[in-house]
Amino acid sequence: MKEHVDFTSRSIEIDSTAGTASATRPELKRVVCAAVAGSIIEWFEFSVYGYLAAVMGKVFFSSSTPAVQIIASLAAFAIAFLARPFGGIICGALGDRLGRKQVLNMTLFVMALSTFAIGLIPSHETIGIAAPILLVVMRLLQGLSAGGEVSAAAIYVAEHCDDRHRTLMTGWVEVGAMAGFLMGALAAFGLYQVFTDDEMLEWAWRIPFYFAAPLALIGLYIRRRLEESPLFIEAQSKGEVERLSIAAQIARLGAYKSAMLQAAGMVIVTNITLFTVLSYLPTYLSKNLNLSSGQALAMSLAPMTVLVVLIPFLAALADRIGRRFMMILGSIGVLVLAIPCFKALGSGDVVMQVGALVVLNVCLALLTACIFAQVPSLFPTKVRFMGMAISYNVTIALFAGTAPMINAWLTEVTGNPVMPAYYMMFGAVIGLWALLSSKDRTGQPMAQD
Repeated sequence: MKEHVDFTSRSIEIDSTAGTASATRPELKRVVCAAVAGSIIEWFEFSVYGYLAAVMGKVFFSSSTPAVQIIASLAAFAIAFLARPFGGIICGALGDRLGRKQVLNMTLFVMALSTFAIGLIPSHETIGIAAPILLVVMRLLQGLSAGGEVSAAAIYVAEHCDDRHRTLMTGWVEVGAMAGFLMGALAAFGLYQVFTDDEMLEWAWRIPFYFAAPLALIGLYIRRRLEESPLFIEAQSKGEVERLSIAAQIARLGAYKSAMLQAAGMVIVTNITLFTVLSYLPTYLSKNLNLSSGQALAMSLAPMTVLVVLIPFLAALADRIGRRFMMILGSIGVLVLAIPCFKALGSGDVVMQVGALVVLNVCLALLTACIFAQVPSLFPTKVRFMGMAISYNVTIALFAGTAPMINAWLTEVTGNPVMPAYYMMFGAVIGLWALLSSKDRTGQPMAQD
C-alpha cells in the first residue's frame, strides 16, 4: 500500500509495506535525465584527455623521448585520480549534511571550468615547465570534481527510485558516463580524420576542451528544476541528518568497515577493467601494434557502442536475477578471458582484434550495469554519500585511474604486451572476494532504509 506524504511542500510516495520513499514518476524521469546528461558532459570532458594522450604528451612534454612522453602524459591523466578522494570527502561531507542536489551542480561547474582552462594552456615549447605544471593543476581540479559527481549522481538516482528498478535506473547514469567516453573517442577520432599531425599539435587538440563551457550551460539548465532526494528529506524529518565536521563524518564510517572494503573491491574490478579497456587500449593499440591514433580509435568505437547499448538491458536483467550474480559473471569473464583477448589483439587479424575488444566490453558491461546500485545499497542514508565517495574514489585513485600509466609502464619495462591482462586479472580476483562476501539487496531497500 502506498500513501502520499508532503516533506517541504513536495509530494513523495512512501511504500508503507517496505518503509521506503520514492519520487513520483515525472520527478523520477527528470532526475534520471538530469543525472544522465550530467554524466555525459562530465565524462566527455574528463576522458577526452585520455584519447588525446599521444598528442598531449608531445605538446606538454616535448623535451622527452616518445616512450617517456606517453608515460608522462598518462601520468598527468592519472594524477587527476589522486585528487578524487579529496573531492569525494569534500562533496561527501556536503552531500550528507546539506543534501545531494547542490553537489551535482557544483561538480559540473568545476569540471567545465578546469576543462576549458586546459584548452587555453600554451605548449611546453612556448612557456617551458609552466605548461605541464598548469596542466597538472587543471587535472587536479578535474579530479576534485569527478570525485563528487559520480557518487552524487548514483546516490541521487538510487534514492529517488523504487527498490524493484534500482539497478535499471542507476544503470542509466552509467550509460551517460560510458556515452561520455564514447563521445570523447568520437571527438578525438574526428580530429585525427580532419586535421594533419602538425595541425593537431599546433592547435586542433584544443577544440574539444573548448566545448566545456557550452556543455556546462546545457547541463546546468537541465538540472535547474531538480528537487532533493526523498530519502534524504525523510532522514532529515527523522533527525538522522547531523551537521558533523568532516573528521567526525569520516570517524563514524568505522562502524561500516565491512561495507567500505566490499565497496572498494567491487570498484577495483569494475574500474581497472573500465580504464584499461576504454582509456588505455586505444593508446596500447597505437603504440604496440603500430596503428595510427585514428585507426586505434576507429577499432575501439564499435565495441564501445556495444557497451553503451548493453548496459540498460543488463541492468534490467540484473533487477530480476540479482546484481551480485551478474557482477560475479563479469569478474569471472575478466579473469578467464583477459589473456586470450590480449593475445588476440596482438594477432594482427582485424576480426580477432575487434572481437577481443567486444568481449572485453561485454565483461565491462556486466560490471558497470550494476555498480551504481550495488555500492550505495551497502550504506545507510546518513553516511551513504561519504561512504561511497571515499571507498569509490580512494580505490580508483590507487588502482584504476592509474591503470593506463601502470599498464604502459609494465609493458615498457617487461616488453610483454600481455601485461595489462594480468593487471585486469588482479582486479578480478579482488572483486570476486568482495562480491562473494557481500549481501545482495536487489529488489530490497538499501541498508537501513
